[in-house]
Amino acid sequence: MSRYAGIIHHSPDQGFLHLPLQEVDVRVWMVDVSARVVLSQVFENASDSPTSRAKYVFPLPASAAACAFELEHADGRVIVGVAKEKSEAAQAFQSAMDAGRTAGLVEWVTDDIFTISIGSIPARQKVTARLTFVMDLLDEGRRDQVRLQLPMTIAERYGETPAAMLDASTINENTFIKIAVDIITSEKIQEIHSPTHPTITRKHYKSRTGKKSERRMFVTWSSATFLDKDFVLTVHALGLDKPRCFAEVDPQGRNTIAMQLSFVPKFKIPPLDSQEYIFVIDRSGSMSGAPMETAKRTLEMLLHLLPGSQTTFNIFSFGSTVDGLWRKSVSFNEAGMRSAISSVQGMEANYGGTEIAEALKFAIASRNCGRPTAMFVLTDGDIHASASLDPFTVVSRAVKGCKANAQLRVFTLGIGEHVSSDLCERLAREGGGKCLFAVQAEDITAKCAMLLNAGRTREIESVTVDWHGSGSPPAVNFSPLNHHHPLPPSVVQLEPPPSMQQGPPTITSIFPGMRLNVFAITTFSSVPREVRLLAKIKDSGEVLDDLVPVTEVKPFKDEWSLIPLLHTLAARQLVKDLVELRAPLPKPIAPASDEDIRKAATVRLGLDYQLVSKYTSFFAEESGKETARRLRRSMSWQKSRRQHSHAGAPADPADEDTPRTDVSTVQTVLDSLSQAVYSVFNFFFSDPPSAPRRRQTQLPGAYYSAAQSRSGSPSIRSEYSYRHDNSSTDTFSTLSSLEGSYTSSRWSYSRPSSPVPPPEDPIQRVSSPVLNVTPQVHHAAPPRIAAPVPKEAYAIISLQNFDGSFTPSPQLGALVGIDTLAKATELQVDANIWATAVVVAYLRHHLGAQQDLLDALMNKALEYIDGRPASSFVGRDFWDLVRMAEQSVGS
Repeated sequence: MSRYAGIIHHSPDQGFLHLPLQEVDVRVWMVDVSARVVLSQVFENASDSPTSRAKYVFPLPASAAACAFELEHADGRVIVGVAKEKSEAAQAFQSAMDAGRTAGLVEWVTDDIFTISIGSIPARQKVTARLTFVMDLLDEGRRDQVRLQLPMTIAERYGETPAAMLDASTINENTFIKIAVDIITSEKIQEIHSPTHPTITRKHYKSRTGKKSERRMFVTWSSATFLDKDFVLTVHALGLDKPRCFAEVDPQGRNTIAMQLSFVPKFKIPPLDSQEYIFVIDRSGSMSGAPMETAKRTLEMLLHLLPGSQTTFNIFSFGSTVDGLWRKSVSFNEAGMRSAISSVQGMEANYGGTEIAEALKFAIASRNCGRPTAMFVLTDGDIHASASLDPFTVVSRAVKGCKANAQLRVFTLGIGEHVSSDLCERLAREGGGKCLFAVQAEDITAKCAMLLNAGRTREIESVTVDWHGSGSPPAVNFSPLNHHHPLPPSVVQLEPPPSMQQGPPTITSIFPGMRLNVFAITTFSSVPREVRLLAKIKDSGEVLDDLVPVTEVKPFKDEWSLIPLLHTLAARQLVKDLVELRAPLPKPIAPASDEDIRKAATVRLGLDYQLVSKYTSFFAEESGKETARRLRRSMSWQKSRRQHSHAGAPADPADEDTPRTDVSTVQTVLDSLSQAVYSVFNFFFSDPPSAPRRRQTQLPGAYYSAAQSRSGSPSIRSEYSYRHDNSSTDTFSTLSSLEGSYTSSRWSYSRPSSPVPPPEDPIQRVSSPVLNVTPQVHHAAPPRIAAPVPKEAYAIISLQNFDGSFTPSPQLGALVGIDTLAKATELQVDANIWATAVVVAYLRHHLGAQQDLLDALMNKALEYIDGRPASSFVGRDFWDLVRMAEQSVGS
């Protein structure tokens, strides 16, 4: 199977040559529930002649916002990209090529595939392409876990290959890859794990007191050969499920405030009394091997978790063709469940291509339109969507066409080592469901329970975010038109955007234990104290009401505050909503079609916030004024960006007299992206004994409260020494991106006792409580790991009857104890009721720390118990039986 990753170019004889990809360097900063990634790839033109036009194809996570690009020559000269309207950027690139100037062009192909076209690369020279993107981290199987999934290659996909990807060569197996991840959490890290690469190296940072930091770790992985599958890292940390809302005042003078609400619902949403469940499983050739086995195991688990009453179900397999286990869904009973499981166990990936759109049409047409339906799609998503292969429109139309009390919701589980995050995530968005990912090495028990639990919940009638909280809305700034980038003449001219832009504009679903991220760009004149989330459950009259305090993030007041993190993430969400037809259209100055208005709105966001999108591209052109990185100050990056930005802050004259140092352009510029998040975590922390205080000169990257910043007398705090008052809206200065980070010793895993600041981050900074400023890291055993889901839990669920009960058997006895099961006779209790009590006790004992998973696995058993007459318990309460069983299973 082909893998697309590399640069190809036309040789003088018009043949295609491949530029070997020598090295891939991935540097990740995982901060709370967001991440910033700098992807550097080194290519070499080994031929004796310069290239004409080279093309570089690479994957990104679908949720990423690509916000900076640069091309560095071997002599250190750097060309920096600036966002332009797509056709304008392409024309400028061609003009530069015709004139013989070196240029670069970054273009969108799909939400998870991008290309870079590069002008002339000298003979026998290396070139480094460096792209930076920010993203929200994915949900994992638990509410206090997050998942980083980085695609390394683009697997061959079914359907028409986009023109931008044609003629891309396969990867060079000798490519050296290095991945380094710096992890900072608000509370104690419980577990760091890579299901794809378990040989990762973990290191702790030290606090100022010399103790191991519990909230900051560093992970590395390297290989002498190219990584031909996704790199996945999961982080389990306390506090990740706490609601948080961050606010960022735009440093570029637009008079806007960007806000991000991150919320993991902990409230109970009642389950539906009756529902149809449809499973659609990908059996195309790309699923062969481990992905197919994972899909089969997942489907078998989902079947066992189905409600035992008022449930109908069906299974559809697809590839080049599609067929169902039954023509219409059938009642869920013991015989039906066992028949379905037997069919699943015999499945193979032998259905040919991936006609997912036709499969979804076929499955949707079979549903009972008079009752709610939950559809679960299990796929690797390896298709190129097109007009003739468009699963998104199929799902969107079906969801919108449902009757009021018979909604359709679509959930996806992306399976495999190089899954298409774009297809899986968007399919779930269009279907009003959720998406999770799994590779074959992972335990999928928790993911199955979470998806099934989400599919059972009642529909949310309405969800509203009051960004001003429970008080009156703040006053707004009325920004003039020139606060936005002037649109090129080739697109429709628009009136200024509204004072409130929310993404997604309409929240259609909330699921317990699954993270909800909502963004807003407002023209509020001040940061609100709190935001309010209101959700009304359909057919119940129940209203869920939650207030979340707002913490303001204030970027550096220096030249590197040019890319605001929250504004970038919010703009990326707004672009996604526009392209996927969910966002209201802005008003045009003159009449225009909806498609032209949508394009213009996307272009405006791309230009304002420097994003690559369907309608905007990065263009970089060598002007002849570039200097080697070693000899220049990175102000060139800033000036380039400001020249193409509508409202760049004026340069500080004082900067011209500042001593220039050797700085990595994009690396240093984009440190500010993660700085915005770092400063907010301390509102989770508790105070230890007070630390000694001393005076110190205020330096860039210091951590001060607003009052301290004004006074110029910051105090130095130990790792736990700052506590944020939730009732306050104090403003904080940002932190240094990764003070004392790994950059000077990434692969030696050691540091001198008195380290010299690494060349990529030479600025000396004031000590901060979050970042453990003593820059010492050392080998560490993995952090204390929370009890994983035992494999016995999967085995137990596979023994559950359709109605939720358990029957004594040798297989069950091997798990919970033969003698324990035999006590039913002694207690004169029905054997199935006692076996069910023993299983509940067993699950409580082994999964007590994972309440969401425990609840999901016990729900069905408890529904069975609720349906039994009181006489079945011989005068005892069921929980009395559970407590008696716990004495045996816990011994």
